Amino acid sequence: MPVHIGAKANNFSDPTGLLSDCHRRIETFLGVLEATAAVIDRPASDETGRALESALRYFGQAAPTHTADEDSVMFPLSSAAVAPG
Repeated sequence: MPVHIGAKANNFSDPTGLLSDCHRRIETFLGVLEATAAVIDRPASDETGRALESALRYFGQAAPTHTADEDSVMFPLSSAAVAPG
């Protein structure tokens, strides 16, 4: 399953769109993990192996940065926007 990182055209001028794109990638990679788990008892095809490597690399490298961005930027801004007073 080829994964096209950044296939959607949202950019920093649309931060919620950018965040949404990232969440769609997370869903894609979760789908890869589910599909791999469904056939784990069989030898992996080259395509399955590459997709699994991409998903594991994403969750090992990009996902922690994504979470840190949400924790340090998005959540504080959201909280400030709805805080009374």
